[in-house]
Formats: sequence, structure tokens, C-alpha cells
Amino acid sequence: MVLEIYLFVDPLNRHCYDAEKTIERISQKLNKQISVRFVSMLNIKILHDFSMNKELSHLDHNLPYDTILDFKAASFQGKKFGRHFLMDLQKELLINSEPYSDALVYKLAERNGLDVEMFKEDRRSDLAEKMFRCDQRVVHEMDVTNPSTTVLFNSDVEDSGIRIKDFDYNSLFGFCAKSLGSAAHFEQASKKPSTVPYPKPNLRFN
Repeated sequence: MVLEIYLFVDPLNRHCYDAEKTIERISQKLNKQISVRFVSMLNIKILHDFSMNKELSHLDHNLPYDTILDFKAASFQGKKFGRHFLMDLQKELLINSEPYSDALVYKLAERNGLDVEMFKEDRRSDLAEKMFRCDQRVVHEMDVTNPSTTVLFNSDVEDSGIRIKDFDYNSLFGFCAKSLGSAAHFEQASKKPSTVPYPKPNLRFN
């Protein structure tokens, strides 16, 4: 049995960064029983919130898109590499208030064990843009409107996913652990009015 977790992220949203750290902790704790994907989001509301955020107003207006392409390029070398690179970049931009630059991005790529030359070729490639568009299609198919939303699927429960908008480590870890111990627990939870159940769409990331 495997639990699939899809976390929808706005790379320049501090709440998303915190949610990513929570998901990574759960993934490390439950190890091979968890499959994690970060799905990038970019829409009018995200761009508006970015432009209105005084703490981010000094940053270039193209930065939301550029950071997503950086993330997608890093992910070409492995999902986990991509996630760790993204979280490192977010920490520098959102926590340490480092200015975004090619030098910073390449330093973080090297720190996270990426092939830097390959990463340089990929970060503004047609393939990175294609993968960004694939993410946006998944956002649309799953009807996700808010970043830091997570969607869970249990491999033993057919055509039944659960969308969770607000979570903390203890509540989500407890739910994941119980769901991995009992498919019936996940299936029963998907029928509760407090969750948003729906069939798994045709998820294509390539």
C-alpha cells in the first residue's frame, strides 16, 4: 500500500514553504510508503498577492514564473532533488531575504547535488515550460484554487482522493499513518463532509 500526496505550491508563499516542510517530515517518517509530488501553481490571484506583498515588493515581477522553472529543471534530476532545491531556494528568498540571482540559484543547485551544467541548460528550456503547463492542467483537473492544498490518494482505494486545505504535522501524520494501516480508514474518511472526495484524474507530468 502506498499513499500518494500531491501538494500544490506557490514557491513564493511562506505558508506553502511551511506546508512543504511538514510533508517532507511525514515522508521521512513513513519512508517508502509515501510518494510525494509538489505541483506548482501560478494564477492571477497568486500574481496579485505577490505584487501586494510588501516584503516581496523589491523582487522582480517575473520571479514567480522563474522560480517555478528553476524547480521544474531541478526536478528533471529527480523528484526529491527538485523538492529539496525548491525548499532551499525558498529559505534563501523568504527567510534570509537573499536577492534572487543566477549565482544564488547555481550555488543552491550545487549544494543539493545537481548536475549544474545540465541544470543550466534545463532551467529556461522548452521542456521546463511544458512541465509548468502540465502542472497547471493538474491544478485545473483537481479544481485546486488555493496554494498549500494537499490531495491524497491511497493505492488500495480505487478512484477516491481526499483534498485537505488546512493541516498541521500531527493531524496529517496521524491520518496518513492510519490510512496506511487500513484502506478502510481512508475510504471512510473520503466520505466525510469535512473532506472533498473525487476520482483521481489522468495525472500526466510528462
